Amino acid sequence: MMWFAIPLTVLLYLLLRALHGRFNSPLLNPVLWTIVASAAILMSFNLDVSDYSEKTAAFIYLLELAVVALAIPLYKQVHQLKRQLPAIILSVSAGIILATSSAYVIASWLGAPEQLKASLATLSVTTPITLLVTQQLGGIGSIAASMVILIGVVGAVIGFALLRFVGVQDKSAQGLALGAACHGIGTATAIADNEISAAYASTAMALSAILTPIITPMYYPFLVQITT
Repeated sequence: MMWFAIPLTVLLYLLLRALHGRFNSPLLNPVLWTIVASAAILMSFNLDVSDYSEKTAAFIYLLELAVVALAIPLYKQVHQLKRQLPAIILSVSAGIILATSSAYVIASWLGAPEQLKASLATLSVTTPITLLVTQQLGGIGSIAASMVILIGVVGAVIGFALLRFVGVQDKSAQGLALGAACHGIGTATAIADNEISAAYASTAMALSAILTPIITPMYYPFLVQITT
């Protein structure tokens, strides 16, 4: 059963990527609409999500290889990045703190319970690290993972347009923002756009993976203490 899971997913993605290439609109992001279309098919035919997940486990292995490939733009710009590394580390650290603070403040304003607030504290890093840190904070891993994927997809769809709208025109700054806020999906979008943004996005994504498990577990309890 569900033998068609991988062929169906691949076919959906290829069709949607072709549609995206034809109209070149960020609103037609193939990752976003492949997720939506797959979910719609599973719900329409009452198919087992766990079975689908098991049959598409090969994608997880391929994803690991793809993440390694994201380092190629970084390597090409390594000399420029080395000169700016202290400023980049500071920027990514500030981004982690800002993301945690804003998520906590908004969740508190909406009256969310403490466990949900902890689940939203680590949203700017790849899913495995999010799960690890969320567990340390007492949050719900499934919620954290879902939000991380959602943020990555939203960043891929509107990231560049939003940055340009608020006046961020520098390619390196755009790359840093996407890599720090939207992790792998945002970095992949930067790679598709230009080499400079791609290099800075890859660097920000890697640094976020290193710094988030250090900063967030120390900063989040302090944030809770000063706001209660």
